[in-house]
Amino acid sequence: MREVDNRGLNCPEPVLRTKKALSKNPQGLISIVDHVAARENVIRMAQKEGFSTRWEEKKGAYYVYITAGEEVPAEEPAPVPSSTCCEDVADEQVILIGTDQFGEGSEELGRLLMRNYLHTLTSRLDFPQKIIFINSGVKLCVEGSPVIEELEALQNKGTEIFVCGTCLDYYRLEEKLAAGNVSNMYEITDLLAEAERVLSL
Repeated sequence: MREVDNRGLNCPEPVLRTKKALSKNPQGLISIVDHVAARENVIRMAQKEGFSTRWEEKKGAYYVYITAGEEVPAEEPAPVPSSTCCEDVADEQVILIGTDQFGEGSEELGRLLMRNYLHTLTSRLDFPQKIIFINSGVKLCVEGSPVIEELEALQNKGTEIFVCGTCLDYYRLEEKLAAGNVSNMYEITDLLAEAERVLSL
């Protein structure tokens, strides 16, 4: 099985290189990366493309085994009851959060306002479809964050949470992620480009 060595590369290069290699090796390959964020990003990309994945750690690197998955017969989507609240959810509403505080001025007040903002989102019918956390915003998604309960509540309502892997790595928080999924700039670029509405904080 072909190996793609992505060690030493920053996001989103491991994903881009692996995706390109898969287009030429549709039966699968081994993608080698050297940090957790890259491992998770490669796995997410491969699974999104319909491949099966598993990984193992060897000699300080992660070997991600990507193999062609079995095709699953398509099922007819279940009808949505007319009484569901989903009709009130805005299409492709994406929130981009690039800081762990809301507004400028007092840091303490800013963190309190951010918590209040996320808590308020959990009680709205028009909750966001996706939330993307970048830069210091990723600190809101890790162990010890004061808004983990709010983020979990949003996920339970159907909000997808994407957390920048490069940012987690920069702040040395990649092992402490407690809410959401590790993402990468390739995926984030697509999410922002496809969104009908983007709110940036």
